[in-house]
Amino acid sequence: MAKDEEPPPCRICIAAGACRPKSADVTTRVRVFFVSLSLSLAVTATAATGNPAADLAAQLQRRIVTGGTATCPDGVLYSVTRPDATAGPTVVGIAAFFQDLVAISDVDQTLDMDVYLMARWRDPRLADPKRGETSADCPVPAGKLWMPLIEPERLRSRQVFYPDRFLVDGDGVVTLMRRLWTKVSYPLDLHDFPFDRHLWTTTLWPVESRTDDMTFLPLDRMSGRSERLSIQGWRVGTPRLEASIAARDGRSGTFARLDVFIPVERDWSYYAWKLGVPLTLIVLMAYGVYFIPASAVPQQIGLGTTSMLTTIAYMLTMNSTLPRISYLTRADRFFVGSALLVFVGLAKAVLTLALAQGPHAGVIAKVDRVGRWLYPVAVVANLLAALLF
Repeated sequence: MAKDEEPPPCRICIAAGACRPKSADVTTRVRVFFVSLSLSLAVTATAATGNPAADLAAQLQRRIVTGGTATCPDGVLYSVTRPDATAGPTVVGIAAFFQDLVAISDVDQTLDMDVYLMARWRDPRLADPKRGETSADCPVPAGKLWMPLIEPERLRSRQVFYPDRFLVDGDGVVTLMRRLWTKVSYPLDLHDFPFDRHLWTTTLWPVESRTDDMTFLPLDRMSGRSERLSIQGWRVGTPRLEASIAARDGRSGTFARLDVFIPVERDWSYYAWKLGVPLTLIVLMAYGVYFIPASAVPQQIGLGTTSMLTTIAYMLTMNSTLPRISYLTRADRFFVGSALLVFVGLAKAVLTLALAQGPHAGVIAKVDRVGRWLYPVAVVANLLAALLF
């Protein structure tokens, strides 16, 4: 090489025998690094959102087939450790089928329900190709088999109908089914009562496991409700399940979360016929004081007093069906407006007693004339205000 010649760039040979300049190799390494980083972030994001692999999701959504030929796993295969702990969080599929919704208590803000709750997960240690897609029905070995510990939020009471058993198929998909009678609470927004609609929400959480140990998968195909329900006074929609990740109050870290939504709408016709129509008649009864002659003052006062006391009795009846809330509902506004109208009728009767025998008798006649057309307008305005605002 001549003394003044520049040395050729350093070259690195790859396994196939070709050679690349060092600068090109550095560029390639940078590209590979960013591609690997992107893939790593994508995998991390998938794990964080709790989206399982497609094959696992299909296995957990697969219909259950039972048969007498499938045998339970050997007892030595049971373990209390989480399955595939090194492969990431265990995906637990959750399904809820509501056999019956019995009653919603407005006072306690609770819902009584008869529900089948299903949990499914894959435990490769229990797999047996001989079973195929057929599941074996096995007793739960107490303290020997890992199972997800799940707790509902705002649980008030619970009753289990029968002892726990589990199913396991050839792929090791374990199915745990429980039929429960439960009472759960949920804070209701009663501003629109009795025209209120609610999305009753029950939240399921892992007792201890965080998102790096367990995630949830809604099993929509296995969830739903019975067509005939015992609940009265409500129209119930189709339940819906939604999985997410969230923090819990008073605990560190993030946890898997499963929300079960039940749309419910109150049937307002009961309150219209049992409370609305009678109360309107009571208000119209107080309207009679504008037609009774001024000479019949005792009759006016008696009619106004009776209307007032009956209105108060109806208000007490309605208050016994609702919790002690700090705001007015639509029904409350209608009752308060009705009470004011009845009180105006009673006040007019007292005014008649005070002025009818003196020089101001003409004032009473004028009040009667104005009240005969203004009172019905006020009744309609009170009704519209309660319905529209």
